[in-house]
Amino acid sequence: MNTQESSCATSNPKTSAVPLMFPASAIVGSIGDLARLHARGTEVPEEFYFASGLTLLGSACSTKLTLNTGNEVEPRLYTTLLGQSYEAKKTTAMRRTVHFFGEMWAGGRGPQVAWGVGSAEGLARELNKRPSVVLAYDELSAFVDKSRVQSSVLMPMVASLFEGHNWDNSTKDPQNSVSVRNAHLSLLGCCTTDTYSRMWTQEAIAIGFPNRLWVVGADRKRKVAWPEAPTEEELKAIRERIDKQVKRLPIKFDISDEGKARWADWYNQLPSSEHVRRLDTIGFRLMPLIALTTDKEWVDLETVETVVAMLDYELELRRVTDPIDADNAIARLEEKIRRSLAVGPLSKRDLQRKVHATRHGLWAYSAALQNLTRDGVVRFVDDGFYRLV
Repeated sequence: MNTQESSCATSNPKTSAVPLMFPASAIVGSIGDLARLHARGTEVPEEFYFASGLTLLGSACSTKLTLNTGNEVEPRLYTTLLGQSYEAKKTTAMRRTVHFFGEMWAGGRGPQVAWGVGSAEGLARELNKRPSVVLAYDELSAFVDKSRVQSSVLMPMVASLFEGHNWDNSTKDPQNSVSVRNAHLSLLGCCTTDTYSRMWTQEAIAIGFPNRLWVVGADRKRKVAWPEAPTEEELKAIRERIDKQVKRLPIKFDISDEGKARWADWYNQLPSSEHVRRLDTIGFRLMPLIALTTDKEWVDLETVETVVAMLDYELELRRVTDPIDADNAIARLEEKIRRSLAVGPLSKRDLQRKVHATRHGLWAYSAALQNLTRDGVVRFVDDGFYRLV
């Protein structure tokens, strides 16, 4: 492992526990009822069932459910179930939710799940066979480990397909080239907090992969010696409700004026932080899912409040699970750049050397320089030098 990867792989004391609680008021609708039903009388947190259910439903509805906004929106999610240890029962929630939808929609109607892939080529084969796929991992670190393999393009491919549908990796040998068209990829994985703090590579952080994730953290809330199982009558009622909701598709949800105002107020008050990246994108994906599963005719104020509560939680969770303390790392580099340029202009190469950019990570350096340039503190002029304004 090189120096850059080592700096990102050291354990962060902030990640030793996840004290935040997922907002119970946000566990709503048919998927909320499913979550409470499966979690009842067990040790499995209901928020894990809720997040898994929304991810699987979002994949199944990916081409038929959207939001009336200027941005292209599909309800596909890259979800991570985060627990302090194995006792959080993350995999149990994921696999039982997959089983529930598999039973409800047999014959390929439901979400199509691929239990891990070994390479970009393997994922491309899956997506070319069935364009809407949920890539599922009992241990999300297995996905990151696959991306460490030399010449692997699995991580860039999955990152690109978060917002895109097409991906190419052309090589000299046509047999080794990878091409995907009209793909609709979702991701659902489980991870412990300690592993989450150590597994990220410099490449993953540089391309912003962690900020594509909707992370839901929880731990075992109680010990249950004899777990209960839902009755078939209860499960049937939930299946019928979800099936009725999905039969409304295709839908493009409009947003009420009150909902738009609340969203604008929340968005405009977001802090300046690396951790807010793509929060709005995740929000646009959650809104139609919440509206559909709560039987709404449009995204109203209540729907937006539910999504905002989830995103406020997500922002705080990102801060406490940040594997490299991104905000502070960038702030330190911003100050170093300012001090270095205070004594005179520097070329790109000399500025990188002056602030030891590679020691801190080129991603953090680039983010710091971008912030200073955007705020008008630093400018790059035609003679090839950076200067303080």
